[in-house]
Amino acid sequence: MRIQLTLTPKERECIFPINYQYPLSAALYKILSSGSPEYATFLHKRGYLSPSGKPLKLFTFSRLWSPNIKRFQSSLIIRNFDPCRLMITSPMLEDFVQNFVFGLFERQTLEIGGPHSVGRFLITNVETLPEPEFGHSVIFKCLSPIVLTTMHIYKNKLTPYYLRPNDERLNQAIQHNLMNKHQTIFGHSPADDELTFALDQEYVKRKGGYDKLSKLITIKEGSTSQETKVKAFIAPFKLTGSTALMRVAYECGLGDKNSLGFGMIEKVN
Repeated sequence: MRIQLTLTPKERECIFPINYQYPLSAALYKILSSGSPEYATFLHKRGYLSPSGKPLKLFTFSRLWSPNIKRFQSSLIIRNFDPCRLMITSPMLEDFVQNFVFGLFERQTLEIGGPHSVGRFLITNVETLPEPEFGHSVIFKCLSPIVLTTMHIYKNKLTPYYLRPNDERLNQAIQHNLMNKHQTIFGHSPADDELTFALDQEYVKRKGGYDKLSKLITIKEGSTSQETKVKAFIAPFKLTGSTALMRVAYECGLGDKNSLGFGMIEKVN
């Protein structure tokens, strides 16, 4: 299920970090904890164990959207109390969604804080969005950047490698990622597990090539011991094949690090 929040700044000049994914994720966990501290702790500390052995959170969220968000030095700013939109999605109706909605009734504010700025918002509207229908071939756009990783040896250490949008392993990595999520949610593989991923090549050309699709995003900005750089990309794309896997991508997010606000997608009508 997909929930859309309208966030109205509490100050005339609302300033918050450019790299707001991690503090925004922390703010959403606070809302979830207001609905159920036990579930929030379970999700944060453990999560749902997938067949691959990797714990999954099974939710994601979009970037903040407003036509009036501007860059201000090393931060972002919204002026004159202009509202912005935020979407959150999860397939776990009786766990995540129910407890998150309970938390919204208890906590009607949201703060996005960093080392240099804190944006404070009132949650002024909450609505659920209908799920679209999925056919054999569907075009999607990104509501937040996509991250996909694999492990490789670098300087004699096993480290994550972020797949680029033109990496030949991307299609297989996306299919395996969604299969893993489907098995975690439902306990079995879908009847149809064939899926292909294809970027919009006209968009790639207009942007000036694959390198122009990439974004470097900082997680835990300002922390000397935990700050990390994440390589992600944004582009329209087409999924062809399994509608069950498309639905998982729509409800959980595509790729990795979904609970940090990566991989939220929307069907293009």
